[in-house]
Amino acid sequence: MPVTRAAANGNTSTAKKAYRTSKGAPKPSRERKAKVTKKASPKKANKGENDKNTRPHLSIGSKVPLCDNFGGELYLHDGTETSLKQLVDKSRNGVIVYVFPKRWDGDAYDMYSEFNHAQLDWEPAEMDTIGISPDSVPSTAAFVKEKDISLPLASNPSASLIKAMSITSSKGKMTQGAFIISKTGLLLARTMGKQDKIMDDLDKIIFTLIEGKRQEIA
Repeated sequence: MPVTRAAANGNTSTAKKAYRTSKGAPKPSRERKAKVTKKASPKKANKGENDKNTRPHLSIGSKVPLCDNFGGELYLHDGTETSLKQLVDKSRNGVIVYVFPKRWDGDAYDMYSEFNHAQLDWEPAEMDTIGISPDSVPSTAAFVKEKDISLPLASNPSASLIKAMSITSSKGKMTQGAFIISKTGLLLARTMGKQDKIMDDLDKIIFTLIEGKRQEIA
């Protein structure tokens, strides 16, 4: 009886299966190989964790590590490059720095107005006030001109100073706030939140400083 093509193919397939079985256990599949040979990749730290590892958290009353590169690049609205160290060195008795975490806009002007209005009450402390933002130098210059700003403003494009001074939320996001550094480089205050809270916190510290100066004179 003649053998059909199908039967021949079936016999050939059966023979191949028998041969493969006789060679021993089947080789692991590609998927199985991957599970066996793939090495676990190291866990990457998120951006917030990197920031925490690369910059110390400054506590109130501690010495700020003032040096020319601390806080990174900082530019006045006219493009003049400066630094936190230079601001402190040139100040009368220290600096009051308020932080706006985004581009200068209407909300930023409201914050500026609060600080500008407080200058008369704060004057006896003999501290210099400046506002900083990650906004660009040209945008900062335009804001100063448009709003007729009298207090100095500075641009910190990389937000490096803002982060170095920990004006950030628990998740590492920049927020509005302020800090005070004495002429000797001590961090006297750091506050964040709504404008009213920021101003109240600063008032407590600054009026305490003023009272201390009055008692020294007396």
